Amino acid sequence: METTRDGRSIRGERTRLATRQRIVDESRRVLRSGTLLDLTVQGIAKETGLSRVTIYQHFPTIQDILSVLSSETIGSIFAHLPEIAPTERSYLEEFVSLVIDVFTGDSQLIRNLVLATEMGNSITGWFKADLEQVIENIVSQLDPSLRPVSTDPALSSRIMVTYFRGAMYGWAAGFVDDETFAGEVRRASTLTTTG
Repeated sequence: METTRDGRSIRGERTRLATRQRIVDESRRVLRSGTLLDLTVQGIAKETGLSRVTIYQHFPTIQDILSVLSSETIGSIFAHLPEIAPTERSYLEEFVSLVIDVFTGDSQLIRNLVLATEMGNSITGWFKADLEQVIENIVSQLDPSLRPVSTDPALSSRIMVTYFRGAMYGWAAGFVDDETFAGEVRRASTLTTTG
């Protein structure tokens, strides 16, 4: 009898995970072809054949779906960190290239996720303080003479991230294309003081 319950539990969990993945996949598809306004529970239900109640059981709000999609994006960055010592100047350059590749590799989806942060939705806070801490950790491992902008890692990271955010929000809003965005993000990691 215990084996049967375990089997049922395993099948139930697989079904739950598969349903959750269908919802996430459909949400991703909608954001790749449309805007945040196109992402609705009613639309997801229609396209997946799931009831709205089922969707709400997995994701009480659209914001929860956006959070999962954003976490996946950030996870893909941190799953592929450069394989060189963080003390090398090229580590920062490779990290920046990785971020650019992830963002522009699924441009429409990521633009929508970035815009969601501006609309007050929370996507793990990565675009806020956490990114600054990540960059500060990278910059602090560099020899002070190799640090962009300033020898002070906190100031250096704050300036780079501020510049990055400006480029990112302009890109997300459609003011610049992927290539221009990539150039601006690279520029953020190579800024120098003007005097």
